[in-house]
Amino acid sequence: METHSTSDSQIDSAEYLASSSEERHLSSCGRPSHSSHSTDSIPSQENNNSPKTDIDARYSIPPRFAPATARANSSVSSSTYNNVQTNYQDQSQSRNKSSVVIKVGMVGDAQIGKTSLMVKYVEGSWDEDYIQTLGVNFMEKTISIRNTEITFSIWDLGGQREFVNMLPLVCNDAVAILFMFDLTRKSTLNSIKEWYRQGRGFNKTAIPFLVGTKYDHFVNFPREDQEEISTQVCSLPY
Repeated sequence: METHSTSDSQIDSAEYLASSSEERHLSSCGRPSHSSHSTDSIPSQENNNSPKTDIDARYSIPPRFAPATARANSSVSSSTYNNVQTNYQDQSQSRNKSSVVIKVGMVGDAQIGKTSLMVKYVEGSWDEDYIQTLGVNFMEKTISIRNTEITFSIWDLGGQREFVNMLPLVCNDAVAILFMFDLTRKSTLNSIKEWYRQGRGFNKTAIPFLVGTKYDHFVNFPREDQEEISTQVCSLPY
């Protein structure tokens, strides 16, 4: 049939094309590529007085796949680079670091431990010898929090009544005021009301803190005395 003969001729043509393609492929594999370099064209390194060139290193790995490494011929050593980088970071942090000064006032009767608490916080030491504060005592401590330098300016007012006229120096511009009393002496707790009234008269925006000192002696008191003092503290209107 005509249809059958046409199919046979198509098959013969396909076989011929496949055979020709295979022969051409084998022929091209047997011939050297035009892009390949003949070894005769490369001068011998033994007879060449020019600087040595590592051809394998240049052509064995494509540049886009080569690992990212530091330049071997760089004149800056690793230690020098690290020092420069560290100095730059330190300078950047110094430029970006902000500073804040927080004034804190401490008021209360004499001999309740105001100065001892301040010295312990600033210097980390505890002075057993009592030194009475005459007028105003002043100390500072600086700490760093989240790239910010915070300086606590602490003002301690002597507890004697003759120094009450210096109360504005301690309270004015203070962010916080510590109203302090001795847990072992009820009279110092009774004085808190007057200290609070006068201190708030000079600074109504400062954050007030009520601080009881000498707790290590207070815990040795009879339970009834502890409860009485605690109840009195809780009854304060602030």
